[in-house]
Amino acid sequence: MRLLFRDLISVNLVKMNGEIYEGIKVNLQSQVNKLLTQEFNIPFEEGDFIERKLKNGVIEKYVILKINQSSNVINMDIQKNTDLTADEKNMGEQQKIINNTNNFYDKVTGVQIQQGTNNSSQEQTVMQEFDYDKLTKILEQIKKYDSTFDNEYGEKAPEIRSKIDEIETLLQKRENPSRIKILLTDIKNLSIGVAGSLIASGIISLVSAIV
Repeated sequence: MRLLFRDLISVNLVKMNGEIYEGIKVNLQSQVNKLLTQEFNIPFEEGDFIERKLKNGVIEKYVILKINQSSNVINMDIQKNTDLTADEKNMGEQQKIINNTNNFYDKVTGVQIQQGTNNSSQEQTVMQEFDYDKLTKILEQIKKYDSTFDNEYGEKAPEIRSKIDEIETLLQKRENPSRIKILLTDIKNLSIGVAGSLIASGIISLVSAIV
């Protein structure tokens, strides 16, 4: 397979350690979250970022989720970074949800609890499936950023590490999806509070795939 020159654009690769590779030729298919390249000399890794500068000066950022490499092409699954401005607008509502959450630390089935409303009805939906395997892969990618947490999150670094450790424990037991989602939302909200950080933006994008 040979990529056509007319389909290629120039992007930058921003690695987790801050190293930048500029002018990489790729076929970026944002509509299907794919990126193809034959730049085999570039050390792409899952969790790295792709930056694309548009004609209007706006920089689009994508996080690399998965890399599939053959003998003649590198095929990557990518995800566009969450719009932080939109996340900040929703942060207040998300925090309200967290504050009104009941935490169950054992297996619970068929429970309905009405909160914050009077004389109202409630429909119950019981989710039977939770993609533990997908979350395990996402958590592995988030943990790649661990060495940067102290610089990026400051005094909140121990808190985000603690939440990651608790999620790992729940994943190993494959239980309590509700608690896992609460912890993921906490991590997302902590990341939203880190303005201008590529690392935090990447974590937001990864977590948004689950919650």
